Amino acid sequence: MRQGSANGHRWASGAVLLVGGGAVAAAAWIGGHPGVAAAVVGAYIVLAAIAFIWAGGRGDVAAIMRGGADERQHSIDLRATAAAGIVTSIVVVVGAVVSIARTGGDPGPYGVVCMVFGISYGVALVVFRRRG
Repeated sequence: MRQGSANGHRWASGAVLLVGGGAVAAAAWIGGHPGVAAAVVGAYIVLAAIAFIWAGGRGDVAAIMRGGADERQHSIDLRATAAAGIVTSIVVVVGAVVSIARTGGDPGPYGVVCMVFGISYGVALVVFRRRG
């Protein structure tokens, strides 16, 4: 399979997982949990290898993973991202409500995520409306 810009780069998904996993492992190490850090490194290496192999295959998901998706596949990716955003938003709002009920008014970190979501969504609406 050609690895040019038209087909994307199959290593991209694996690289993203390795960088993210490295950050999580570093945080665990800094937090005083070297065993957890080692387990995280191992898990993310396995996940990166799976992503690398999967992205080299054929099909919609492989094309999306390697960044070489066509218009239809971009549409699938956009809908999947929107669905994940909706589910995540619901979970975070429920978490904020439960946290407020338990603490008597503090939404905790859920409130921060709700605020970030709300602000980023509002900014995105303005930006995309002006662009299109």
